[in-house]
Amino acid sequence: MRAQPTGVRGPAAAGPGMPPNQRRLIVYVLLAAIVLIGLLRALFFHENRYEKIASGVTAALQANDMTAAEKYFNVEFAAKMNRGEVGRVADAFAPLGKIKHVKEITGSDAPVRGHEFTVTFAKGTADEKIRLDPDDKIVFFTHTITKGE
Repeated sequence: MRAQPTGVRGPAAAGPGMPPNQRRLIVYVLLAAIVLIGLLRALFFHENRYEKIASGVTAALQANDMTAAEKYFNVEFAAKMNRGEVGRVADAFAPLGKIKHVKEITGSDAPVRGHEFTVTFAKGTADEKIRLDPDDKIVFFTHTITKGE
């Protein structure tokens, strides 16, 4: 007969020798952490409705997509923002790369229904100012590239 090695075994690792109750506890703790992180992101790290408008119009303008951009404009502004103007904005935004996030930075001195944003792209940033009508359609839009390659 062979002698079994004796000695102190190390702490149980997440492996086949771990008791089922301990493994189950680790799984529950990990699932709870994942759910908690998802809940916190949903509650605290989302765009407000104005940031969503700015993000949508910026993406449409960057893609030089007149049809998508017009959904954000009121009738009068859509007439001013013709294909040539959309193309100029697209040319300015294109080198900046993909949009990472939009942050509203509207100050207390902003005009009524006026909003200001910092748009962070993969390769730069831009400041945008928009003014909205009561239907949340854009009546004014301007941008300034603040940092780019």
